[in-house]
Amino acid sequence: MSLKLNKKDLFEMFKGVLFSIIISLLTVVIFAVVVKFANLSQKAVQIVNIFLKIISIFFGTLLAIKSGRQGLFKGSIIGLFFVLISYLIFSAINGSFSVNPLTAFDVIFCLVAGLLSGIFTVNVRKGKE
Repeated sequence: MSLKLNKKDLFEMFKGVLFSIIISLLTVVIFAVVVKFANLSQKAVQIVNIFLKIISIFFGTLLAIKSGRQGLFKGSIIGLFFVLISYLIFSAINGSFSVNPLTAFDVIFCLVAGLLSGIFTVNVRKGKE
């Protein structure tokens, strides 16, 4: 299997990252409102944040990848760029660019989420053809 990417493939990956970031920002704002009124523990907030990242990557990938090929690669790239860009955005908002053990976990988790989302998306698209 060779990896041949064209402009359409690159654009799909770009859209996937963009959609994932937008979905993530929207869901985090909604969750912040919930947290403001609910008494949630720090652990619960961390778990929900991980879930929101997975959902963002999944729907961003599902919305962006239209071709039924190279889902594993495209999803992985979407997951990796999502975690990089979201780290930069949310660190800028927080005012702290600190790296901790959870950062490495985030990278691995988002990579796997993107990889699985890409595989799922490509197989769903092939089923519709």
